Order: sequence, then structure tokens, then C-alpha cells
Amino acid sequence: MLSQTAEYALRAAAYLASVTPEIKTAVAISEVVKIPVPYLSKVLQSLVKGGVVASQRGLHGGFTLARPPEEISILEVVDCVDSFRRIQRCPLGIPDHAGLCPLHRRLDDTIASIQKTLGMTTLQEVLGPTPEGVVPLFGSNAKKATRSKATA
Repeated sequence: MLSQTAEYALRAAAYLASVTPEIKTAVAISEVVKIPVPYLSKVLQSLVKGGVVASQRGLHGGFTLARPPEEISILEVVDCVDSFRRIQRCPLGIPDHAGLCPLHRRLDDTIASIQKTLGMTTLQEVLGPTPEGVVPLFGSNAKKATRSKATA
């Protein structure tokens, strides 16, 4: 359903939310969220342009969230790199279908529902473990990596 670029943007934004307000380099983010640095750099620039991530140049530069994680929706992150395509007219070009047929109406309603749900879900909400105890991709590994580099 989501493009790989949107998935990458969500992983990067969620990781930055988990370490807020720390500034992280693209290389450091890449190591934790398992995204190739060149691709991640493009994704991060899109997130900066979209106002989700802030960048800082220089010796101690890197990336951080532009706002607190409870103020950034999942939809906002996705919209920085991709967009949901709503169905406005018959995809088959059938002239009789001035409105949407029942199938395409249902599909468009589903897309609208997904957008609404993602718009109401913040980065902060997806940081904690699930009821089954599953933590985000970077969960405990990110904290261990940060600690081990600090002690090295």
C-alpha cells in the first residue's frame, strides 16, 4: 500500500522521534533503520522540505525533528515523499460513469479512511511497544548502539 520511499520516511522519522532532541547524521540514522545512505539522504531532504525534519550543517550537524513527535502525524510524514491517489473518475474511462461505480466508490472511501487514520496518528503514538511487547524496528537496538558508541 505504501511506497518503499514512504516506508523509509516513516522509519527515519520514527527513529528521530525516539531520540529527540538529539541530532543524528544520515550515516547514524542509516545504521539503525537499515536504509542505504544515498537513498536516506534524499528522503531526509524531502522531510526537511516538508517541515517534518530540521537539518543542521557543520561539524556537529545532522538531522532532528522540526517539532515534537506528538505534533507530527504519520500522514504528514508520508505526504512529504508520496501521496495517496484518490479516485476522482472512472479509471476505465467509461463515459456512463460520471460518478464512481460502487467498486471505485468503495476503494476511494477506503483510501479516505486510511488518510484519516494516519492523519490522527502521531509519531509519538508509534514509539512504544505493542500490547504483545513488540518494539519498533530500532527499539532496543538503537539504545544499545548509542550506548556502545558513547563508551567507545
